Amino acid sequence: MQATTRQEQKVVTRDRLVNAAMALFARKGIVNTTTADVARAVRMSHGVLFLHFPTRDDLVIAVIDEFGRRLSAEFRQAFERDLGLRAVLQAHLRVLADLEPFYARLVTEAPMLPAKVRSTLMLLHAAVSYELFMALERERKAGRARKIDRPLLFNTWIGLVHHYLVNRDVFATGNSVIAEQGDTLVNHFMSLFNP
Repeated sequence: MQATTRQEQKVVTRDRLVNAAMALFARKGIVNTTTADVARAVRMSHGVLFLHFPTRDDLVIAVIDEFGRRLSAEFRQAFERDLGLRAVLQAHLRVLADLEPFYARLVTEAPMLPAKVRSTLMLLHAAVSYELFMALERERKAGRARKIDRPLLFNTWIGLVHHYLVNRDVFATGNSVIAEQGDTLVNHFMSLFNP
């Protein structure tokens, strides 16, 4: 479907830039990808990119926001189907698996990114932390899980996932550690909270 209005064309162009940036960040790294690389990838002028994203940080934040949008949609679907902690963990892993090369770069390069970008990542993690905690609370009230503090809950999960992502060459024979080890991660994590 072709965009018909100027506003629709702006949205299409912005989406193309965000998707191209995400693919390049996954392949080359966030730190090593320039705005010129992104503009070239979509065959647009550098100026067009800057009309949509005045700074490189704005582009990186838009990519993280897109990742967050996909994660939120997956969480909504998980809650529509099942309110359990397992469903939330699986929803989180589905999005990570779909965007694993990008997310792995984000995890490994986060300490080198500007504070503004890292703050956006922290907001995304806060949303995941909230979803995990709310799911655990439902499990706890149903007598299927024991209580745990929210920071420890999230840090245990994200630390486990990040460890596997950063060391995927050790834990996976193929390209996706989430595809190969996701069930193991969920099952292990769930076992920590049995009453």
